Amino acid sequence: MKLVQITVTADGRVEMSTYGFPGKSCVEATKFLKELLGEETFIKMKPTAFVPYVARTEVVQNRE
Repeated sequence: MKLVQITVTADGRVEMSTYGFPGKSCVEATKFLKELLGEETFIKMKPTAFVPYVARTEVVQNRE
C-alpha cells in the first residue's frame, strides 16, 4: 500500500513522509503537493529511495 503522510507541527511547519513507493517514485508522486505547499527547506531521503527499482511483469500461461 502506498501512503503519503502530511503533518503540520505546532510551529506551522509542514512535514511530508511517504511509504510504499519503490525507488524515487515518491518524488514524482508528491510533486503536486510540493507545488501546493511551497518551497522546500529540507529534504531527507529514506534508504529505500536509493535502491534501484526495476518494474517486473510476469506472464502466466495456462498449459492445459
